[in-house]
Amino acid sequence: MEMEYVTTTCPYCGTGCGLNLIVVDGKAVGVAPYHRSPVGSGKLCTRGLHAAKALSEWRLEMPLVKGEPVTWDAAIAEAKKLAAYPGDEIAVAISSRLTNEAMFLAVGYARNVLGAANIGVVSGGCGASAVKIADLAKADVVLMIGDVMKSLPVTGNKLYRVQANGGRLLYLGPESYTAVQADTAVIVDEYTEIPAEFSEAVAAAANSVVLYLAGDAAAAALAAALPAKTAVLYETNNGRGAAALGLGRFAFGEKTKALFVITETPEREEDIYADLMPYLEKLEMVVAIGSNATYLSDSATVVLPSAALNEYPGTVTSWEGRVQKVRAASAAPEGVKCPCEIICLLSDGTYAWEDKAAIFADLAAAVPVYAGIVYEEIDRPDGAFIGED
Repeated sequence: MEMEYVTTTCPYCGTGCGLNLIVVDGKAVGVAPYHRSPVGSGKLCTRGLHAAKALSEWRLEMPLVKGEPVTWDAAIAEAKKLAAYPGDEIAVAISSRLTNEAMFLAVGYARNVLGAANIGVVSGGCGASAVKIADLAKADVVLMIGDVMKSLPVTGNKLYRVQANGGRLLYLGPESYTAVQADTAVIVDEYTEIPAEFSEAVAAAANSVVLYLAGDAAAAALAAALPAKTAVLYETNNGRGAAALGLGRFAFGEKTKALFVITETPEREEDIYADLMPYLEKLEMVVAIGSNATYLSDSATVVLPSAALNEYPGTVTSWEGRVQKVRAASAAPEGVKCPCEIICLLSDGTYAWEDKAAIFADLAAAVPVYAGIVYEEIDRPDGAFIGED
Protein backbone atom coordinates (compact mmCIF):
# COMPACT_ATOMS: atom_id res chain seq x y z
CA MET A 1 0.00 0.00 0.00
CA GLU A 2 1.33 3.42 -1.00
CA MET A 3 0.01 6.49 0.83
CA GLU A 4 0.75 10.16 0.25
CA TYR A 5 -0.60 13.60 1.13
CA VAL A 6 -1.33 15.88 -1.81
CA THR A 7 -1.74 19.57 -1.00
CA THR A 8 -4.53 21.19 -2.99
CA THR A 9 -7.48 23.60 -2.74
CA CYS A 10 -10.97 22.80 -1.47
CA PRO A 11 -13.54 22.28 -4.29
CA TYR A 12 -16.48 23.91 -2.51
CA CYS A 13 -16.92 27.59 -1.62
CA GLY A 14 -14.97 30.68 -2.66
CA THR A 15 -12.96 30.98 0.57
CA GLY A 16 -10.17 28.91 -0.97
CA CYS A 17 -9.05 26.80 1.98
CA GLY A 18 -5.98 24.67 1.47
CA LEU A 19 -6.18 21.01 2.42
CA ASN A 20 -4.32 17.73 2.05
CA LEU A 21 -6.03 14.90 0.23
CA ILE A 22 -5.00 11.51 1.63
CA VAL A 23 -4.27 9.34 -1.39
CA VAL A 24 -3.86 5.57 -1.13
CA ASP A 25 -2.79 3.63 -4.22
CA GLY A 26 -3.87 6.49 -6.47
CA LYS A 27 -7.31 7.06 -4.92
CA ALA A 28 -8.34 9.85 -2.53
CA VAL A 29 -9.67 8.28 0.66
CA GLY A 30 -9.75 11.19 3.11
CA VAL A 31 -8.75 14.71 4.06
CA ALA A 32 -6.10 16.04 6.44
CA PRO A 33 -5.45 19.65 7.55
CA TYR A 34 -2.95 21.83 5.72
CA HIS A 35 -1.61 24.06 8.46
CA ARG A 36 0.47 26.24 6.13
CA SER A 37 -2.66 27.46 4.36
CA PRO A 38 -2.81 31.27 4.77
CA VAL A 39 -6.59 31.05 4.40
CA GLY A 40 -7.78 28.35 6.78
CA SER A 41 -4.59 27.69 8.80
CA GLY A 42 -5.58 24.03 8.94
CA LYS A 43 -9.27 24.63 9.66
CA LEU A 44 -11.94 23.19 7.39
CA CYS A 45 -15.73 23.22 7.42
CA THR A 46 -17.82 20.05 7.14
CA ARG A 47 -17.88 20.33 3.35
CA GLY A 48 -14.11 20.57 3.10
CA LEU A 49 -13.72 17.53 5.32
CA HIS A 50 -15.70 15.56 2.70
CA ALA A 51 -13.66 16.76 -0.29
CA ALA A 52 -12.43 13.24 -1.05
CA LYS A 53 -15.99 12.04 -1.60
CA ALA A 54 -16.43 14.56 -4.41
CA LEU A 55 -14.09 12.31 -6.40
CA SER A 56 -16.12 9.13 -5.98
CA GLU A 57 -19.84 9.84 -5.61
CA TRP A 58 -22.20 9.63 -8.59
CA ARG A 59 -19.41 9.65 -11.16
CA LEU A 60 -19.99 9.66 -14.90
CA GLU A 61 -17.68 7.11 -16.51
CA MET A 62 -18.68 6.66 -20.16
CA PRO A 63 -19.86 8.83 -23.06
CA LEU A 64 -23.58 8.67 -23.78
CA VAL A 65 -25.71 9.66 -26.76
CA LYS A 66 -29.43 9.74 -26.05
CA GLY A 67 -28.83 7.66 -22.94
CA GLU A 68 -26.89 4.89 -24.67
CA PRO A 69 -23.15 4.18 -24.15
CA VAL A 70 -21.02 5.01 -27.19
CA THR A 71 -17.34 5.44 -28.05
CA TRP A 72 -15.61 8.77 -27.51
CA ASP A 73 -15.32 9.24 -31.27
CA ALA A 74 -19.07 8.78 -31.73
CA ALA A 75 -19.92 11.10 -28.83
CA ILE A 76 -17.58 13.86 -30.04
CA ALA A 77 -18.96 13.57 -33.58
CA GLU A 78 -22.50 13.97 -32.25
CA ALA A 79 -21.52 16.89 -29.99
CA LYS A 80 -19.92 18.73 -32.92
CA LYS A 81 -23.38 19.10 -34.44
CA LEU A 82 -23.77 22.05 -32.07
CA ALA A 83 -21.69 24.11 -34.47
CA ALA A 84 -24.45 23.85 -37.09
CA TYR A 85 -26.69 26.13 -35.03
CA PRO A 86 -26.48 29.93 -35.47
CA GLY A 87 -24.73 31.65 -32.59
CA ASP A 88 -27.89 33.30 -31.30
CA GLU A 89 -29.54 29.87 -30.97
CA ILE A 90 -26.77 28.39 -28.78
CA ALA A 91 -26.64 28.95 -25.02
CA VAL A 92 -23.48 28.07 -23.08
CA ALA A 93 -23.45 27.45 -19.32
CA ILE A 94 -19.97 27.08 -17.84
CA SER A 95 -19.43 25.85 -14.30
CA SER A 96 -17.78 28.26 -11.87
CA ARG A 97 -16.19 25.22 -10.20
CA LEU A 98 -13.78 24.53 -13.05
CA THR A 99 -10.15 25.60 -12.99
CA ASN A 100 -9.24 28.96 -14.49
CA GLU A 101 -7.55 27.14 -17.36
CA ALA A 102 -10.57 24.94 -18.18
CA MET A 103 -12.91 27.95 -18.01
CA PHE A 104 -10.63 29.98 -20.26
CA LEU A 105 -10.59 27.25 -22.93
CA ALA A 106 -14.36 26.74 -22.60
CA VAL A 107 -15.01 30.45 -23.15
CA GLY A 108 -12.70 30.45 -26.17
CA TYR A 109 -14.49 27.43 -27.65
CA ALA A 110 -17.92 28.95 -27.01
CA ARG A 111 -17.01 32.28 -28.61
CA ASN A 112 -14.67 31.30 -31.41
CA VAL A 113 -15.90 27.85 -32.50
CA LEU A 114 -19.59 27.89 -31.63
CA GLY A 115 -19.98 31.63 -32.08
CA ALA A 116 -22.34 31.64 -29.11
CA ALA A 117 -23.62 35.01 -28.00
CA ASN A 118 -25.16 33.74 -24.74
CA ILE A 119 -22.43 32.55 -22.33
CA GLY A 120 -22.70 32.53 -18.53
CA VAL A 121 -22.37 30.59 -15.29
CA VAL A 122 -25.25 28.92 -13.45
CA SER A 123 -23.93 29.87 -10.03
CA GLY A 124 -21.99 33.11 -10.07
CA GLY A 125 -22.05 36.85 -9.75
CA CYS A 126 -19.83 39.87 -10.13
CA GLY A 127 -17.84 42.27 -8.01
CA ALA A 128 -14.35 42.52 -6.58
CA SER A 129 -13.35 42.70 -2.94
CA ALA A 130 -11.41 45.64 -1.55
CA VAL A 131 -10.19 43.64 1.44
CA LYS A 132 -8.33 40.38 1.98
CA ILE A 133 -9.54 37.63 4.26
CA ALA A 134 -6.73 38.32 6.75
CA ASP A 135 -7.94 41.94 7.06
CA LEU A 136 -11.46 41.08 8.22
CA ALA A 137 -10.46 40.64 11.87
CA LYS A 138 -9.00 44.18 11.92
CA ALA A 139 -12.34 45.82 11.14
CA ASP A 140 -14.10 47.95 13.77
CA VAL A 141 -17.54 47.30 12.27
CA VAL A 142 -18.62 44.59 9.83
CA LEU A 143 -22.04 44.74 8.22
CA MET A 144 -23.13 41.37 6.84
CA ILE A 145 -25.94 41.43 4.28
CA GLY A 146 -27.42 37.97 3.73
CA ASP A 147 -26.47 34.60 5.22
CA VAL A 148 -22.75 34.87 4.53
CA MET A 149 -21.53 32.70 7.42
CA LYS A 150 -23.54 29.69 6.30
CA SER A 151 -22.44 29.99 2.68
CA LEU A 152 -18.72 30.44 3.48
CA PRO A 153 -18.13 28.94 6.95
CA VAL A 154 -14.37 29.48 7.25
CA THR A 155 -14.69 33.08 6.05
CA GLY A 156 -17.42 33.43 8.67
CA ASN A 157 -15.09 31.98 11.29
CA LYS A 158 -12.71 34.88 10.68
CA LEU A 159 -15.47 37.31 11.69
CA TYR A 160 -15.48 36.03 15.26
CA ARG A 161 -12.09 37.71 15.60
CA VAL A 162 -13.83 41.03 14.99
CA GLN A 163 -15.86 40.49 18.15
CA ALA A 164 -12.83 39.22 20.05
CA ASN A 165 -10.98 42.42 19.13
CA GLY A 166 -13.82 44.60 20.36
CA GLY A 167 -15.48 45.24 17.01
CA ARG A 168 -19.15 44.84 16.08
CA LEU A 169 -20.91 42.44 13.75
CA LEU A 170 -24.12 43.81 12.24
CA TYR A 171 -26.55 41.75 10.18
CA LEU A 172 -29.30 42.63 7.72
CA GLY A 173 -31.40 39.91 6.11
CA PRO A 174 -33.75 36.98 6.75
CA GLU A 175 -33.65 34.86 9.91
CA SER A 176 -30.48 32.81 9.53
CA TYR A 177 -27.40 31.32 11.08
CA THR A 178 -25.50 34.55 10.42
CA ALA A 179 -28.15 36.57 12.26
CA VAL A 180 -27.64 34.52 15.41
CA GLN A 181 -23.90 35.25 15.43
CA ALA A 182 -24.26 39.03 15.05
CA ASP A 183 -24.15 41.58 17.85
CA THR A 184 -27.13 43.38 16.31
CA ALA A 185 -29.48 41.97 13.68
CA VAL A 186 -32.35 43.46 11.71
CA ILE A 187 -34.50 40.67 10.29
CA VAL A 188 -36.14 41.41 6.92
CA ASP A 189 -37.10 39.12 4.04
CA GLU A 190 -36.17 41.80 1.50
CA TYR A 191 -33.66 44.57 2.10
CA THR A 192 -34.20 47.82 0.26
CA GLU A 193 -32.49 50.24 2.65
CA ILE A 194 -29.90 50.26 5.39
CA PRO A 195 -31.27 50.86 8.93
CA ALA A 196 -30.15 54.25 10.22
CA GLU A 197 -28.36 52.64 13.17
CA PHE A 198 -26.22 50.58 10.78
CA SER A 199 -25.45 53.51 8.46
CA GLU A 200 -24.30 55.60 11.40
CA ALA A 201 -22.15 52.79 12.84
CA VAL A 202 -20.45 52.13 9.50
CA ALA A 203 -19.83 55.83 8.87
CA ALA A 204 -18.42 56.42 12.35
CA ALA A 205 -16.00 53.49 12.26
CA ALA A 206 -12.39 54.06 11.30
CA ASN A 207 -12.26 50.70 9.52
CA SER A 208 -15.62 49.31 8.37
CA VAL A 209 -16.38 46.45 5.98
CA VAL A 210 -19.58 45.37 4.24
CA LEU A 211 -19.88 41.68 3.26
CA TYR A 212 -22.39 40.26 0.82
CA LEU A 213 -22.75 37.37 -1.60
CA ALA A 214 -21.85 37.85 -5.26
CA GLY A 215 -25.02 37.85 -7.32
CA ASP A 216 -27.05 39.61 -4.62
CA ALA A 217 -27.91 42.77 -6.56
CA ALA A 218 -29.90 44.31 -3.70
CA ALA A 219 -26.99 43.92 -1.29
CA ALA A 220 -24.52 45.29 -3.84
CA ALA A 221 -26.64 48.42 -4.29
CA LEU A 222 -26.81 49.02 -0.54
CA ALA A 223 -23.08 48.45 -0.09
CA ALA A 224 -22.22 50.90 -2.87
CA ALA A 225 -23.92 53.71 -0.95
CA LEU A 226 -21.92 53.13 2.26
CA PRO A 227 -18.51 54.64 3.14
CA ALA A 228 -16.92 51.22 3.72
CA LYS A 229 -14.70 48.66 2.06
CA THR A 230 -16.54 45.73 0.50
CA ALA A 231 -15.95 41.98 0.60
CA VAL A 232 -17.82 40.27 -2.23
CA LEU A 233 -18.11 36.59 -1.38
CA TYR A 234 -18.43 33.91 -4.05
CA GLU A 235 -20.25 30.72 -3.11
CA THR A 236 -18.35 28.51 -5.57
CA ASN A 237 -14.64 27.81 -5.47
CA ASN A 238 -13.87 29.69 -8.69
CA GLY A 239 -16.70 32.21 -8.89
CA ARG A 240 -14.21 35.08 -8.78
CA GLY A 241 -12.31 33.49 -11.65
CA ALA A 242 -15.52 33.28 -13.70
CA ALA A 243 -16.26 36.93 -12.97
CA ALA A 244 -12.74 37.92 -14.05
CA LEU A 245 -13.44 36.23 -17.40
CA GLY A 246 -16.54 38.38 -17.76
CA LEU A 247 -19.04 35.56 -17.19
CA GLY A 248 -22.33 36.75 -15.73
CA ARG A 249 -25.21 34.64 -14.46
CA PHE A 250 -26.57 32.26 -17.09
CA ALA A 251 -30.06 32.67 -18.53
CA PHE A 252 -31.75 31.12 -21.54
CA GLY A 253 -32.38 33.40 -24.52
CA GLU A 254 -35.63 33.57 -26.41
CA LYS A 255 -34.06 31.99 -29.51
CA THR A 256 -32.16 29.24 -27.69
CA LYS A 257 -32.46 25.85 -29.38
CA ALA A 258 -29.25 24.17 -28.22
CA LEU A 259 -27.36 24.12 -24.93
CA PHE A 260 -23.70 23.41 -24.24
CA VAL A 261 -23.10 23.01 -20.53
CA ILE A 262 -20.14 22.06 -18.37
CA THR A 263 -21.37 20.87 -14.99
CA GLU A 264 -19.46 20.33 -11.78
CA THR A 265 -21.50 19.37 -8.72
CA PRO A 266 -19.40 17.89 -5.89
CA GLU A 267 -20.96 15.41 -3.49
CA ARG A 268 -22.98 17.04 -0.65
CA GLU A 269 -23.87 20.05 -2.83
CA GLU A 270 -27.35 20.88 -4.05
CA ASP A 271 -27.89 20.07 -7.73
CA ILE A 272 -28.03 23.64 -9.01
CA TYR A 273 -28.90 22.44 -12.50
CA ALA A 274 -32.37 21.35 -11.38
CA ASP A 275 -33.58 24.88 -12.11
CA LEU A 276 -32.73 24.44 -15.80
CA MET A 277 -34.87 21.32 -16.27
CA PRO A 278 -38.16 23.07 -17.21
CA TYR A 279 -36.39 24.67 -20.19
CA LEU A 280 -34.80 21.51 -21.59
CA GLU A 281 -37.95 20.14 -23.22
CA LYS A 282 -37.96 23.22 -25.47
CA LEU A 283 -34.44 22.50 -26.76
CA GLU A 284 -33.38 20.43 -29.74
CA MET A 285 -29.95 19.50 -28.39
CA VAL A 286 -28.11 19.45 -25.07
CA VAL A 287 -24.41 18.58 -24.79
CA ALA A 288 -23.22 18.14 -21.19
CA ILE A 289 -19.67 17.75 -19.93
CA GLY A 290 -19.49 16.67 -16.29
CA SER A 291 -17.75 14.57 -13.69
CA ASN A 292 -20.78 13.82 -11.51
CA ALA A 293 -24.32 12.86 -12.46
CA THR A 294 -26.85 15.71 -12.36
CA TYR A 295 -30.37 16.29 -13.58
CA LEU A 296 -28.84 17.59 -16.80
CA SER A 297 -26.65 14.56 -17.46
CA ASP A 298 -29.69 12.33 -17.01
CA SER A 299 -31.51 14.02 -19.90
CA ALA A 300 -28.78 15.45 -22.16
CA THR A 301 -28.51 14.45 -25.82
CA VAL A 302 -24.76 13.93 -25.42
CA VAL A 303 -22.89 13.30 -22.16
CA LEU A 304 -19.09 13.63 -22.10
CA PRO A 305 -17.61 12.35 -18.79
CA SER A 306 -14.83 14.51 -17.39
CA ALA A 307 -12.22 14.38 -14.68
CA ALA A 308 -13.21 16.15 -11.46
CA LEU A 309 -11.39 18.96 -9.73
CA ASN A 310 -8.29 17.50 -8.04
CA GLU A 311 -8.00 14.87 -10.78
CA TYR A 312 -6.36 17.32 -13.18
CA PRO A 313 -4.05 20.28 -12.41
CA GLY A 314 -4.78 23.97 -12.67
CA THR A 315 -5.63 27.04 -10.63
CA VAL A 316 -8.66 28.64 -8.99
CA THR A 317 -9.28 32.19 -7.76
CA SER A 318 -10.82 32.78 -4.32
CA TRP A 319 -13.21 35.61 -3.40
CA GLU A 320 -10.29 37.73 -2.19
CA GLY A 321 -8.53 37.33 -5.55
CA ARG A 322 -5.98 34.75 -4.38
CA VAL A 323 -4.90 32.41 -7.19
CA GLN A 324 -4.01 28.95 -5.86
CA LYS A 325 -3.01 25.60 -7.30
CA VAL A 326 -5.34 22.65 -7.70
CA ARG A 327 -3.31 19.46 -8.01
CA ALA A 328 -4.04 16.12 -9.63
CA ALA A 329 -4.21 14.13 -6.43
CA SER A 330 -6.28 11.13 -7.50
CA ALA A 331 -6.54 9.10 -10.67
CA ALA A 332 -9.69 9.77 -12.68
CA PRO A 333 -11.93 6.80 -13.51
CA GLU A 334 -10.86 4.93 -16.61
CA GLY A 335 -12.58 6.27 -19.69
CA VAL A 336 -13.03 9.90 -18.64
CA LYS A 337 -11.03 12.86 -19.88
CA CYS A 338 -9.78 16.18 -18.56
CA PRO A 339 -12.24 19.01 -19.40
CA CYS A 340 -9.43 20.77 -21.27
CA GLU A 341 -8.86 17.69 -23.45
CA ILE A 342 -12.59 17.48 -24.25
CA ILE A 343 -12.55 21.12 -25.41
CA CYS A 344 -9.56 20.29 -27.60
CA LEU A 345 -11.42 17.36 -29.19
CA LEU A 346 -14.55 19.42 -29.82
CA SER A 347 -12.49 22.18 -31.45
CA ASP A 348 -10.47 19.81 -33.68
CA GLY A 349 -7.27 20.74 -31.88
CA THR A 350 -7.78 24.51 -31.97
CA TYR A 351 -7.01 24.59 -28.25
CA ALA A 352 -4.03 22.68 -26.85
CA TRP A 353 -4.73 21.21 -23.44
CA GLU A 354 -1.83 19.32 -21.86
CA ASP A 355 0.42 22.23 -20.84
CA LYS A 356 -1.59 24.02 -18.13
CA ALA A 357 1.21 26.55 -17.59
CA ALA A 358 0.94 27.57 -21.25
CA ILE A 359 -2.85 27.91 -20.95
CA PHE A 360 -2.42 30.10 -17.87
CA ALA A 361 0.10 32.24 -19.73
CA ASP A 362 -2.48 32.78 -22.49
CA LEU A 363 -5.06 33.62 -19.83
CA ALA A 364 -2.73 36.12 -18.17
CA ALA A 365 -2.09 37.76 -21.53
CA ALA A 366 -5.79 38.02 -22.39
CA VAL A 367 -7.28 38.98 -19.02
CA PRO A 368 -5.67 42.11 -17.51
CA VAL A 369 -6.24 41.23 -13.84
CA TYR A 370 -3.99 38.14 -14.24
CA ALA A 371 -1.19 40.06 -15.96
CA GLY A 372 2.19 39.53 -14.34
CA ILE A 373 1.29 36.31 -12.53
CA VAL A 374 3.65 33.45 -13.39
CA TYR A 375 2.17 29.94 -13.16
CA GLU A 376 5.15 28.45 -11.30
CA GLU A 377 5.01 31.17 -8.62
CA ILE A 378 1.50 30.09 -7.63
CA ASP A 379 3.08 27.01 -6.02
CA ARG A 380 3.87 29.11 -2.94
CA PRO A 381 1.50 28.57 0.02
CA ASP A 382 0.31 32.19 -0.33
CA GLY A 383 -0.44 31.75 -4.04
CA ALA A 384 -0.63 35.01 -6.00
CA PHE A 385 -3.16 37.84 -6.13
CA ILE A 386 -4.89 39.17 -9.21
CA GLY A 387 -4.98 42.91 -9.90
CA GLU A 388 -7.94 45.23 -9.80
CA ASP A 389 -10.93 44.44 -12.02
